[in-house]
Amino acid sequence: MPVLERSLRYLFAPIVLTFIGIAALQQLTATWQEWLPSFHELPYYLLALSTLLALQFNCGRISYLSLLLLLYYYLRQVAPLAALDQDQVFLAGTLIITFFAISKDRSPFSIHFFKVLLGISLCFALAFVWKASASGLASFNITQLPSMLNLVASLYIPVGISCIVISIYTVLHASGTNSTIALTQFIWLFHHYLPKEMPLAILLSMLATAYLFSMLFALYDLAYKDELTGLSSRRALNTMALSLNNHYSLAMIDIDHFKKFNDTYGHDVGDQVLRLVAKKLSKVKGGGQVFRYGGEEFTIVFENKNIERVLPHLEELRHKISHYDIVLREQGRKSRSKLDRNSKHKANQALNITISIGVAEQHGETTFEKTLKRADEALYKAKNNGRNCVFA
Repeated sequence: MPVLERSLRYLFAPIVLTFIGIAALQQLTATWQEWLPSFHELPYYLLALSTLLALQFNCGRISYLSLLLLLYYYLRQVAPLAALDQDQVFLAGTLIITFFAISKDRSPFSIHFFKVLLGISLCFALAFVWKASASGLASFNITQLPSMLNLVASLYIPVGISCIVISIYTVLHASGTNSTIALTQFIWLFHHYLPKEMPLAILLSMLATAYLFSMLFALYDLAYKDELTGLSSRRALNTMALSLNNHYSLAMIDIDHFKKFNDTYGHDVGDQVLRLVAKKLSKVKGGGQVFRYGGEEFTIVFENKNIERVLPHLEELRHKISHYDIVLREQGRKSRSKLDRNSKHKANQALNITISIGVAEQHGETTFEKTLKRADEALYKAKNNGRNCVFA
């Protein structure tokens, strides 16, 4: 996915949608103020639910953030935070969000729990040191550089760096979880700098809802996406079959001699081949939907298309894959120095892969399973006719 598209999808889109939600709520001030007494209890339930679900599915960062925000909201209600420096609390929270943004998801019930506690403690310590140092610096009466001193004494520098780090990391490591952590930073900043614009209860309820949706999407990917190739899985194919109309074409695709290829060059290279073929297949034209059926087999479904219309697209796929060479780098190349690598004149080995395709058409006279079987039979005919061909 291009960087611009990834940044729009995983960084700006959730923030923009949240901002639109906040703006919409501001236009309905009278409505939500009437319901505000009920909203006061809502963050407790939503954040607690988010924490429990995140613990259940080992979403460590979401579980910690939900728990910390739940604790923060509770302390704000009972008012012991009033005795603390609010800027220190804000800066510590900003650093904690940044810490989780650049961390990896680990099981909360492991040795990593103590590393997280250490990280949170360091964030509080850094916030205290920065605020104390900035306050001490601001107390000096230096008239030559007053504007610079004011800038250093403020929170803009650490907060600005935090926002830059989270934004870059979210784009480079695009995921739903990283996106929600970036959204957490946005809500945290909004609450601190514009506290009168929206009650904390509503902001945290929106954020907890985003956490829940993030985990639901992750569960959907886990259930319906193939982890290795990124394509929709066989379960997704079976689910789609329930909603298909009575007219479609179905193609079964198999990588030729894949087992021999896997045994010769190893499973790591085999996985690279599967990812490569999946990437090529995902670009199929004609509105085909691609699924990984299992092993080295793939399925493409063309809704409302007959065989004559889909054959050119399948033939184009077969041609592109058969004319694409896979370059195998020499084993152990990364472990040697650059000088040693340059001293070797042995060329990297280039391999060629091909696919066989079987196609069947459905006009409502049979079931999806029977259509799939006919496509599979056509695939075996393609293999028996020399492979690297399309057979209908």
